[in-house]
Amino acid sequence: MKLAEVYKKSLKRKWLIRLKTKHPDGDCYDGIILKETESFIIIAAELDFEFDGILILAKKYIKGYRDAKFEKCGNEIIRFNGQLKKIKLPSWLNQCNKMEDVFREIKRHDIWPLVEILFNKNKESAFYMGSITGGNIKEFGIRSYDATGKWEKEYILNYDEVLRIGFHDKYSTNFNNFMKRKHA
Repeated sequence: MKLAEVYKKSLKRKWLIRLKTKHPDGDCYDGIILKETESFIIIAAELDFEFDGILILAKKYIKGYRDAKFEKCGNEIIRFNGQLKKIKLPSWLNQCNKMEDVFREIKRHDIWPLVEILFNKNKESAFYMGSITGGNIKEFGIRSYDATGKWEKEYILNYDEVLRIGFHDKYSTNFNNFMKRKHA
């Protein structure tokens, strides 16, 4: 099955799948597709048979999928435990069709996302979390902090390098709330 068909299956049937990426560490993401655009997909991210946030993955960095016996069992479990009722695409994301749109709306809604980029011909990655400071048609700014809770500088990143954007997950929500309170 081609990736486009897998996206449609997941979207239409609310079917849990694993997406394999070109990340240098071979990262994979499990979830149900909530929206597909020309350049990215939006998924309800799944972890331990529960949905944990929204992930936006650039299609150009998705290299494959797994939809086998493990996903079949996972689909049975999320239907059994009522998790399917908990997934919903935020309405403002429905209007987004380009990365630029996504970052503009994230800033407008004062969401502090996690952002991961790939660079150096996909051999290296960098992870950022913090507030979006602005953007234009090619790039955006993010004021980020590191894993020790120390503020870094504002980074200007290119939309073309974005592998994933995440928000409303437990990790970023808890860390962001801590940083907002600590530095209020």
